Amino acid sequence: MLIAVLYQKNNKALIELLKQTKTQALNSRTRENLDAVIDDLKAFSGSYQFNMKAYWIAFAVFLLATAALTYWDWSQWQRFQQSTWIILAVGSVLTLVAGITAFYPGRLMAKASHALLQRDGLLDNDLSPAVFESRAASNEFQQRFSDFNRGNYKREIRALYDGSYSGSEYSFQYQYYHFHYVDERIVTETYTDSKGEVRTRRKKVYDHYDRYGLILPFGLLRNVAVVGFSLPGAGKATYKPASNRFNKEFKVVAASELEAAKAMKPTVVIAFEEFSEVLSQVNFEVNDAGDLCLSFADKDLIATTKEAKICDYEAFIEALDGEQEFAKLKASLDFIHYVMTKLDSNF
Repeated sequence: MLIAVLYQKNNKALIELLKQTKTQALNSRTRENLDAVIDDLKAFSGSYQFNMKAYWIAFAVFLLATAALTYWDWSQWQRFQQSTWIILAVGSVLTLVAGITAFYPGRLMAKASHALLQRDGLLDNDLSPAVFESRAASNEFQQRFSDFNRGNYKREIRALYDGSYSGSEYSFQYQYYHFHYVDERIVTETYTDSKGEVRTRRKKVYDHYDRYGLILPFGLLRNVAVVGFSLPGAGKATYKPASNRFNKEFKVVAASELEAAKAMKPTVVIAFEEFSEVLSQVNFEVNDAGDLCLSFADKDLIATTKEAKICDYEAFIEALDGEQEFAKLKASLDFIHYVMTKLDSNF
C-alpha cells in the first residue's frame, strides 16, 4: 500500500518486480527454479532504471526548509520554543520519509541483484541450501567435533549448504556451514555517579565470533587433528614434522605419535603449508567416526565476486550466463582431495 502511494508508474512496477525477484531467488533450490526467476526478469516490459530525480530533490528541499525555518523561528527569541520544536519535528519526519523513499529503490536493486548472482554462483558450484534447525544443527556438530565446543553463552548454525565434489580419484558429498558463537564475560568498570563519587560496577559483555567450514566423510584417519587455531580440548602436540614452517602454523594431535607420523607424510606437510596461504585459522579435525571438519575464519568461501546490477541489464545478464567459480572453495576441496590421495596407501 505504501509503495503504491509513494511510487508511480515504472518506479512502482520495478520495485514490485525486484521484491519478487529477490524472494524467489533466495528460495530457488534448483537451476530450473532460478531460470524461471530470470525469465520473469527478462519479460519485464518497463525500464530497468529508476527515475529518482524528483525524490532526491524533495529530500533536499525538505532538509533545507527544515533547517532554514528552524533557524528562523529560533532567531526570533534566541532560544528553542514550542513552535521551533514543532517545525523541527515535522520537518525531520518529512525529510526522513523523503530520504528513505529516495534511497530504498537503489538499495532494493542492489539486494535483488546480489541475491540472483549469489544463487547463480551456488548452483554453478553444485551447492544447495540444506533444511536445518539452527540450534539442533549446532548441537549435533558439537557432539561430533571439538571445533564446535565454543561459546559459553550461545552457539548456532547460521547457514548450511549441501555440496558435491568429483575428483580424479575421490568423489564425496560435503556440507558448508557458517557457525556463530557468543562468549559472555563479566567486566568491572569505574564511573562517576550524580554526586561526583567514583564507583565501580560489574556488567556482562558479549563477544560475537564466526567460524566457517566443510564437513564430509573422510575415512582415512581417526581421531587426528591438525590445529592452526585454538581447538577446545585438543591438548599438546603429539608429533612435530621436520618442517619449521609447518610447526609455526600448525600442531598435530593424535592418539599416538605413530598415528600422527603416518598421517603427516612429507607431501601432506607441504600441502598444509601451502594451504595456510589460502585460508586463515585453519583446523583439520577428523573424529572417531572418520568424518572431517575443515574449519577456518574466511567468510568469503562461497561469496559471489560479481557486482553487476539489474539496472545495467545487458552486463547483468552476461554475468548470469557465465560460470562462476568460487576460488577458495575449489582450492579447499582440491586440498582435501589431494590429502586423501596421499593418505590412501597408509591404512
